[in-house]
Formats: sequence, structure tokens, C-alpha cells
Amino acid sequence: MAPTEILAEQHLQSVTEYLGNLPIKVELLTGMVKGKKRKEVLAGIADGSIHILIGTHALIEPKVVFHNLGLVVIDEQHRFGVKQRAQLWKKNVCPPHILVMTATPIPRTLAMTVYGDLDVSVIDELPPGRKPIQTVHYRQTDRGRLFQGIRYQLQLGRQVY
Repeated sequence: MAPTEILAEQHLQSVTEYLGNLPIKVELLTGMVKGKKRKEVLAGIADGSIHILIGTHALIEPKVVFHNLGLVVIDEQHRFGVKQRAQLWKKNVCPPHILVMTATPIPRTLAMTVYGDLDVSVIDELPPGRKPIQTVHYRQTDRGRLFQGIRYQLQLGRQVY
């Protein structure tokens, strides 16, 4: 479960690439999935024909019924309330395993860690092949040069934030 549709779509793309040609069916469920496609996804998770479901808050809607929910991964867990996260583990007879992730530990997360409700794993290195992010600062007077640089990076197919 991801907090935004864009992040959920990115996870869908990554998981699909990782799985390659394996016979594992992966689907997306967000607020934008509507009509016939939504009915197909809901039926697929209910009958178990969908093996991995990636989505947003849509996953905790009452109409979402899992065949056998075994693992829940919550990305950016601090963006979800305690009750929202708890709704997922109530969607199975036997509570599923839970993995919560965050790059922004907030006081509640830190407290849960200190009092033993969470175990911590730290990823302190970049994935293989990932280049470091370059941050550049421009002054107001350099705005034209900034826009030119943004256009250039986008033309190369890169991202600018």
C-alpha cells in the first residue's frame, strides 16, 4: 500500500519488471481504477487469481476482500493512520505478516521501535548501479539558466525536482 497513485504505479512497474515471465499475476487498485477493471480486480483478489495487489488507500475499502492475505507491505507508513493500517490486518482470518517502510521516521514510529512493537532494518547504501542524486542550488538571478538546465535534463529523459 502506497500513499499516492504515482508511487503505487511505480511499485507496480518495479514488481512487474522483477517478476519477469514468472506466472504471478500482479494488479493495481487505486481510486482511478473504475468500472469493469475494478470489478475484475476485486473478483481476482477474492478468488485468489491475483497474487500481488499494489494500491493506495483503496486497499482498505470494505469491498476489498482478500482470498488469503499473507503479507502486507506499507510504504511511507507515516502517511497512513494507525486505524487505516490496522484495517489491512483485519482483512484475513489469520493476521498477515506486516512490513512497514519509511524514509521519514516520525516520533510515533520511533516510539513503536523503542517499546518493541517494531523491529528495525536500516538500508544505508544505494542499490547497485544507482548513481548519487545531485542537488544544485540556483539564485533568483539565475532563473533563465535554471529553466534551460531543466529542459536539457528532461530532454535526456531524466527527472528534475
